[in-house]
Amino acid sequence: MKTKVLVIADDPSFEFWLQDAEGANLETVLISGSDPSDLLKKIEAHSRFSLVFCEFRNANAMLRASLVEQLHERHLHVPIVGLGDNASADCVLDAMRAGARDFFVRGRDDDKLGAQIARLLKRSAATAATAAPAKAGRLFLTLSGHPHESIAFFAEHLALAIVERLAPGERALLVDLATPSGAAAIFLNLNPTYNVLDAVNDAHRCDQTLIDTAFPKHASGLYVLSLPEDLLGRAQFDAEQLLKLMQVLRGLFAVTVIAIDGHAPVSAVAGLVDLADRSLLLSDQSILKSRHNKYLLRSLRAQECSLERTSLVVDNYRRRLGLEPRNLAELFELPLVSALQTESFNRILSMNSGEPLFTLAKKDPYCAGIRELAGTLLSGEMKVSTPPQGFLDRILG
Repeated sequence: MKTKVLVIADDPSFEFWLQDAEGANLETVLISGSDPSDLLKKIEAHSRFSLVFCEFRNANAMLRASLVEQLHERHLHVPIVGLGDNASADCVLDAMRAGARDFFVRGRDDDKLGAQIARLLKRSAATAATAAPAKAGRLFLTLSGHPHESIAFFAEHLALAIVERLAPGERALLVDLATPSGAAAIFLNLNPTYNVLDAVNDAHRCDQTLIDTAFPKHASGLYVLSLPEDLLGRAQFDAEQLLKLMQVLRGLFAVTVIAIDGHAPVSAVAGLVDLADRSLLLSDQSILKSRHNKYLLRSLRAQECSLERTSLVVDNYRRRLGLEPRNLAELFELPLVSALQTESFNRILSMNSGEPLFTLAKKDPYCAGIRELAGTLLSGEMKVSTPPQGFLDRILG
């Protein structure tokens, strides 16, 4: 039985080149055109194709890269391969950055073309068979304007609480991009050799095999990608590559929890907010963090980033501090979803020991609050009411 593949090329001879590949046994469909939107419509008219080949030339490299990116998002597990008449470094780089698995060059790869295609199809079938979940997983973002260890601590416990509620065979991932660097891995007593910056660089080849061989895993079953703990200053990464990685990971995990703060590029934070199913702004009752969160929200709104799926979580809540959670929600113009309380001694002990509060101090109110929040997120029943306007804008500036 022949394998159906799509060939996106202006030069029809590429179709014949692939048909003649020894041992490949391909049913090829040639699709021509330049506009990515029109090409996508033509591609979507076909069903059950196993591979997509896309011709790249210097003159059309940017348009082809855009097509590959959009196609990769829609058909995550279908391999996309660049084609060319020469191994132009720019064309190859554009194709691979956009999400192509490989790049075949006519004249150079003639003798091994069939074997290369067979290898790609075999890997694709294995990935599709083992990928979980079958549909796109959910993504929950935790963010804060002021860098603080409480961000990773909160995200860690939220991810662990989500793991407790997942069905057998479903998996969760924690991505800690917040500072201090590496906090989540330290709090979970992990010593990773592979970090989130490595994963961003490997976005084009991130698959089940890479996860199984490289991603750090906690005893609870939670996978963890964190910044390297010896990183000084702010992390340097490409925002577009990060978002591309998140799209890939969304297809490989049932739930992904991301932690980030105002030290990251605003474009990256805005992109993650747009991508996330739900975003949680983490604040406490201090003037400093409240102001920094207000500035972060102001920057996101200036980027025309929608905050309709964003809610407020007040951390380490204490009565009679003045800045009550509902007042903070009023300031940020966000619905309040949770006010978490904890014993300070337990929190520090948990951070230092590498043990989550769920095992170290089960009766700490933080555990019940986080578990309730995890259930709310997974159920999709988030509060949507907007607090009334009031006096805090005058107090906090």
